[in-house]
Amino acid sequence: MEFQAPRSPDFNARTCLVEHFPETMTGSFTAEALTRLLHRYYPPGLWTHDPAYDASEQALRLTQLLETAQRDTRPWESFVQKVREEFVGCTVWDMSLPWSEPCYRLRVYLPEAANDGKADDAVVCLLSLLAPVYALYASHFLEADSRVEKWTRYPPLPPEFQLHEAKLAGLIEASLGATRLPNEVLFTPVAGLAPRTGTHAPGEALMADLLLTHDRW
Repeated sequence: MEFQAPRSPDFNARTCLVEHFPETMTGSFTAEALTRLLHRYYPPGLWTHDPAYDASEQALRLTQLLETAQRDTRPWESFVQKVREEFVGCTVWDMSLPWSEPCYRLRVYLPEAANDGKADDAVVCLLSLLAPVYALYASHFLEADSRVEKWTRYPPLPPEFQLHEAKLAGLIEASLGATRLPNEVLFTPVAGLAPRTGTHAPGEALMADLLLTHDRW
């Protein structure tokens, strides 16, 4: 047994726990350990358009996990409500697609005063359904005078995002008991695997694409 993660009361209630996984995870989420976990949910060496992909033991296991997670979303909904209460005056957008990707996704926008009301700036939370881990990043979008400016930033986030970042990280860890993954783990290439959504060839995906989502904006 390599890991056992500390869990808060809310986290124990989540249906997306990895209790079924023989190496349940404990506080140290290394790239090697998470890669072993991913091999339980993604078939090696297969493109997603290959009929053998969806018929594989791994893909069926992932489908079952996502279906289980959808049966009880109350802990996540409770967390989203806490975020709305804590970030007064900020738009909070739950963009989760748990039927197609193994994560919950939440965008918390900066108040308009922080950017003169001209840009859509947000801190984005991705919470994995495969392991009790999460990621945060900054998202910026500005469209003006036929010019579009769009980017994402991973830690260290730009200064104007850091207050939101710290507050949101505290809420995630206190409410859901999840561990934040560092950049070096998120951006580890994973040999031979492809996420079920997107157009990655086997071996092109990063840890974040498989553990969370490839659609990060």
